[in-house]
Amino acid sequence: MGYSVKELAEALGAEAAGNQSLMVDGPAEPATAGPQHVAMAMEKRFAEQLRDGAAKVAIVSEGVDWQGYGLEAAIFAPRSRYVMAGVGKIFERPLRIAHGIHPTAVIEEGAEIGAEAAIGPFVHVSAGARIGARARIASHCSIGEASVIGEDVLLFPGARIGAFVKIGARFIGHPGISIGGDGFSFVTPKPGSVEEARSTGKISEASRTQGFARINSMGGVVIGDDVEMGANSAVDRGTIADTRIGDGTKIDGLVMIGHNVLVGKHCLLCGQAGIAGSSEIGDRVVLAGQAGIADHITIGSDVIITAQTGINANVPSGRIMMGTPAMPMDVSINVYKATRRLPRVLTKLQEAEKRVPKTDPKE
Repeated sequence: MGYSVKELAEALGAEAAGNQSLMVDGPAEPATAGPQHVAMAMEKRFAEQLRDGAAKVAIVSEGVDWQGYGLEAAIFAPRSRYVMAGVGKIFERPLRIAHGIHPTAVIEEGAEIGAEAAIGPFVHVSAGARIGARARIASHCSIGEASVIGEDVLLFPGARIGAFVKIGARFIGHPGISIGGDGFSFVTPKPGSVEEARSTGKISEASRTQGFARINSMGGVVIGDDVEMGANSAVDRGTIADTRIGDGTKIDGLVMIGHNVLVGKHCLLCGQAGIAGSSEIGDRVVLAGQAGIADHITIGSDVIITAQTGINANVPSGRIMMGTPAMPMDVSINVYKATRRLPRVLTKLQEAEKRVPKTDPKE
């Protein structure tokens, strides 16, 4: 479905100029945009590519000479990435699931399906589970015993929701997510090598174990409203207490959240980040890609952990941590600069040693 420039600008809450009656039916990159597209040229380096395409309409940054690029209309974006969010919503291609329950779905006795919910092919809903109104459950999903799925939830194909999981409203779960699997909890009959290494820094023959006893997870998972989980990410259930994810938190693909972890509100957990069991994360925390949090760690609110940073000690609120071992970002940058200078310093030291005259040790 197409939109006029005027309609699109109003939907984005942005200003427009030029021929606002022109119609567009979707976004495109400037260099490949055709006359039916709105070109996304919010930054100068992208605006220059408008000369290579055939767009009549573009979204540009304020103050750009849009007519100089041969455009017939322009929409002005004061904050480019925020405008991208609006464009994505307007031209979204939603996952289509037929209303009602597909004939191949298995709904066990005692499960409740909310009004206007859509249950796709080969979905399994266990006994005692409750699916909220207008939820959309795509093919090959499974909902465990006594789990609760909130209103307006969207589960993409292959999502796995275990038993005793509670998910709030407007949750989005991408393909392959796993919520409510058992935690990685094992114990040795007597103190093992890990415990000895922690206490003494050594491993002796006495601490070598012949096997592990499994600690079953008896808690659940509680997820707040407006949470999103990326493909193949996982949240383990708690050992006794619940693992919890706060409202508005966004979890990228391949993120691992261990048992008993508490994650606050409006956090961003980026790809391949991992949080070990029983750690606590405050509100508005950002874990960049491949950041790792050790077990039983507390991280305050408004913290940023940069990519590939390893956290093995508590972090107060308001810190930016970087590197392994993790340090405040300004300290880590100085350490990195100093490390790069070490070869030159060593060379100078070796040259200086050569200039020092050797003396007879008997003198």
